Amino acid sequence: MGHDYRGFQDKIGADMASASASAMGMEKGGKGTKVRIRQSDLEHLIPSGSMIDFSPVAAHRLKFGDVVFVRAGKEMVLRRFIGFQIGKTGSVVAVARANPAKREVYPDTAVVGKVNSVESKGVSFDPLKKESQLARWKNELTFFGTSSLFARIGQNLKVFGKMMKKK
Repeated sequence: MGHDYRGFQDKIGADMASASASAMGMEKGGKGTKVRIRQSDLEHLIPSGSMIDFSPVAAHRLKFGDVVFVRAGKEMVLRRFIGFQIGKTGSVVAVARANPAKREVYPDTAVVGKVNSVESKGVSFDPLKKESQLARWKNELTFFGTSSLFARIGQNLKVFGKMMKKK
């Protein structure tokens, strides 16, 4: 009676890669590391099964639209960076989930690193350069599909109104 342990080996390998990625993300001044992802949350930018090269980065150094590797509970997921806020309870990062389009908020310590390059089917590329200029504009105006253009304008006007209020 033969058993196929390939799935088990893949699971152990992925868990070890996640643990290594987490350790690299927590290590101060660490260099980049590579990890193979089995399932991609950003399939249009980073295909499933790709090898991603990422490096630890402080959340306040990220730019809008960067692809980040985030610890979400026990999982490591790919998300698009939206913003960084410092509040009374601490610093948080806002990220966009691609499918279904949803805005998520995590503590800034959940960010493991920024994706620098992707290798898929023997080809290396920068995931941010894979999008067209029109797609980038649409993403900026709608926070990667998580809100409408009018909701974003309304939110900005609300913030502007609070800033202009005299105390």
